[in-house]
Amino acid sequence: MATLPTSTSRPSVSRRDALRLLGLAGAGAFLGSSLTRAASATTPAAAAPSLAGAQPGFYRFSIGSIEALALNDGGFAMPPAESPFGIGEPREKVTEALRDALAPTDMVRLPFNVLLVRLGADLVLIDTGCGPAFGPAGGKLVASLAAAGVKPEQVTGIIVSHMHGDHFGGLLDANGEIVFKNAKLFMHRVEHDYWTANGDENVQKYLNAFKGKWQLITGRDKLVGDLEIAEAFGHTPGHIMVGVHSGSESLLHFVDVVHSHVLSFAHPEWVMKFDVQSDVAIATRKRVLDRCATDRTRVFGAHMPFPALGRVRRAGSAYEYVIEPWVSA
Repeated sequence: MATLPTSTSRPSVSRRDALRLLGLAGAGAFLGSSLTRAASATTPAAAAPSLAGAQPGFYRFSIGSIEALALNDGGFAMPPAESPFGIGEPREKVTEALRDALAPTDMVRLPFNVLLVRLGADLVLIDTGCGPAFGPAGGKLVASLAAAGVKPEQVTGIIVSHMHGDHFGGLLDANGEIVFKNAKLFMHRVEHDYWTANGDENVQKYLNAFKGKWQLITGRDKLVGDLEIAEAFGHTPGHIMVGVHSGSESLLHFVDVVHSHVLSFAHPEWVMKFDVQSDVAIATRKRVLDRCATDRTRVFGAHMPFPALGRVRRAGSAYEYVIEPWVSA
C-alpha cells in the first residue's frame, strides 16, 4: 500500500495520483467505454434526459408530536468582497474564514427559509419570505407551500419576526393583494413602534396594509399552542426568536440572530451590515450561540443551508453549525 507523505508541507499530488492511491484511476474511463459498447450493441436510444430543473422547496419534519415544514423561498449570493459580514475587517479575512471552513470562496450564499408548524387546527408561519420584493431571487414560498399541499388561505397565523423585506415581503403579492387572507398577524410591540416611526416607504406600505390588524406581543408571550416568543434584539430593535415545544422536544427558530452557517459562527464578534444596532446584535448573537451550544438546542435558521435544521457546537473561542442530516422516511 502506498505511504502518504509525512512532511508538514503540502505534497504536490495530482488528481490522477490521488485517484490511483484510492484504487480508482481509470475507473471513469472504463465505465464510459463500457456504456458506449453497451449502447452500440442495442437499438439507438434517445438522448439522456436533462437533469436540470427546480430544487425541492419543502422538507417535512417533526418537533415531538408537532408536524412542521421547512420551506424554501429562494436565496441570493454575493462575492466575499461585497458580503455584509465583517464590516470594518479586511475583506481577505472573509475569504480566509470561508476557506478555513472548506466553503466555496467565490460566493457567499444565503438561502431564504420559512418555517410552518401545525398546531391542532392551526397552521402558523414564522415570516413570509420575500414575496415580490427581491425579484427572482426570492418569492418562492407560495409555490413551495403548494408543492407540499398547503394553500395560502389555510394559514391561520403569521408571526413576523422583524421588518426586513425578506421576512415580511410575502404578505402581499405583486399586485399588492393580501396573500394569507385568513391569518392573524403577530409582531413584537417594540418592532412595530420602531418601524412605524422610522420605516422607509416600503415598510410603511406593509404596515399600513394591515393597519389595525397587528396583534402586538412581548417576550415570553405564549401564542397558539406551544409557541413561545423570545426577545433577541439588535438585528432590529424588536427582533424575536420563536421556540416550539412538544413534550421533551423543542426547536428554536433563531431567525436572523445569525446569517451565515460559516461566518456568523466562526466570527460572532463581526459587525453585520444589516444589523440596526450592531453592538446589541453582537451581544445577542454571542449569548444565543452560547446558550444553544450549552443546551444542545435543535435550531432552525432563516438563512441556514436548507432545510435549515441543525445544532450549535463550541469550536475554541467561537462556534460551529452542525447540519442535521436530511431524513427521507
